[in-house]
Amino acid sequence: MGELLSGSTVGTGVGVVVPYDFAQDREMWRWVPAPASLYVTRTPFVATPADAGQAMLVSEPDTVARAVQEVLLPGPGVVAYSCTSGSFVGGAAGERALREVVRAAGAPRAVTTAGAVAAACAALGVERIALATPYVEDLTDRLQGFLAAHGVRTVGRHGLGLLGRIWDTSPAEVIGAVRAADHPDAQAVFVSCTNLPTYDVIAGLEAELGKPVLTANQVTMWAALDAVGVAAVGPGQALIEGARTGGGREARPTLHKVRVRLPDESGALARLTAAVADAGGNILALSVHGQDSRSVVDEMLVGGTAPAGELSRVIRRRLRSTDPDAVQVVVADPHELVDVPTRALDLAAGAAAPQDVLHGLRDLLHADAVAPADADPDPDDGHALAVPAPPGAPPVVLRREWAPFTLTERARAEAFLRATAGPPQREVHHLMRQDGSTLVAGPATGDEIVELAALLAACRADGSGPATEPSAAGLYVLLRPRGGTCLLARTPGGTLVGAASRGRPDGPAPTILVHPDHRDDRLTGWLRDTVGAGRAAECS
Repeated sequence: MGELLSGSTVGTGVGVVVPYDFAQDREMWRWVPAPASLYVTRTPFVATPADAGQAMLVSEPDTVARAVQEVLLPGPGVVAYSCTSGSFVGGAAGERALREVVRAAGAPRAVTTAGAVAAACAALGVERIALATPYVEDLTDRLQGFLAAHGVRTVGRHGLGLLGRIWDTSPAEVIGAVRAADHPDAQAVFVSCTNLPTYDVIAGLEAELGKPVLTANQVTMWAALDAVGVAAVGPGQALIEGARTGGGREARPTLHKVRVRLPDESGALARLTAAVADAGGNILALSVHGQDSRSVVDEMLVGGTAPAGELSRVIRRRLRSTDPDAVQVVVADPHELVDVPTRALDLAAGAAAPQDVLHGLRDLLHADAVAPADADPDPDDGHALAVPAPPGAPPVVLRREWAPFTLTERARAEAFLRATAGPPQREVHHLMRQDGSTLVAGPATGDEIVELAALLAACRADGSGPATEPSAAGLYVLLRPRGGTCLLARTPGGTLVGAASRGRPDGPAPTILVHPDHRDDRLTGWLRDTVGAGRAAECS
């Protein structure tokens, strides 16, 4: 048995995890050429209708991990989680987490059906799609949302409303569903659910509709086999045979922006540049973005006649990438050929007002939108980037659908905001003291950490200050509260004798600090009233 397991199929085999009710084993095998093999296992039975609840049960992490371990002994080169609803029910973040579960269970590579759909759309350049599903409306809604998160808009859809025995659907019923779902604006049709029979209807429907018809088992096998360097078998199928959408519109020379997440290892960049060359592309600019301790994001501007889908397909094949987020290709603006520092300086020079700064930041990072931050974005949402507020503006969040923001882009955003901040506009207040002299108050700049520490020390010496000395970072937060203001009061000689710090208007009460020698000046009340109503907390 050991000799059999060490034969030619090891490494080109595909482990497959399917739901307990999967009934299309023979169909799935039809995309698989010799000598590749499938090692299939099923999740445990649960008595539930085929709805979102079932999808969540069959994609539960412990269930998936146990199933993955059952197919590892033959040594597959990849493990595919082959259930469309189970891999899109948690959205784009849920699909990424599911792939991590598969890898953590011991799989060398991971593919999901939903992720494979997104990758197939990227490979074919599909941005508008029609959906034919066996599902009830709620589940089809979730599929539509998943694809939208990957930049694919649904323009037509048709669901059969089934809650069980989906495998009993006939090929004729599948054809009818595809025809009902199709829309003139759709660049492709996707037939969801791995329990539908589709192999024999794909080529005919593509000839009839004049566009690719993608199906759940097809995209799963295409992506899984591609991950181990094997081409799937599918005569007359656009995805398998490399047909492209768009009617030749991209045949003219085009500039594309290509982003690829690579392992941070020797030779990775060489493989990437070779892939671009294989697609007939010419690299005109290259930059490397820090990502994490194990990977980097390489961004290139690539000229040539290869369309976006072809570039994506060739790069994925050369790098054996199954992650739908690992390769992104979009049409680029020729202005992007200007190097980043020059572009940043040009945008900064035109930022005369806070709104100009935000527009410049959006253009620098090629964001889709920039808006005031009502709340901090989900830290796991790489497509949203929270940045500090430019002077005179609230904190903002940038959003971009086509690619996550990188650590390098965060640093660029912060540097751009510093460069455009300029000298702070200082509104000066004067407070008459009881002895006739005047205190002068104005906004903090963030450079007064040493002075603020001395004021706190005076409060602590008086016995009313904090028990422990705040850190420099804590002092800076007081001086530059996010979404708020800090007012500092000084004697005519410039000595700091009072401070009032408050964050957002709906946040906690202001923090008030007053030197013990100046409390009889009613400074506490004045500072509190100036920064906004709230409970004064001297030396706290």
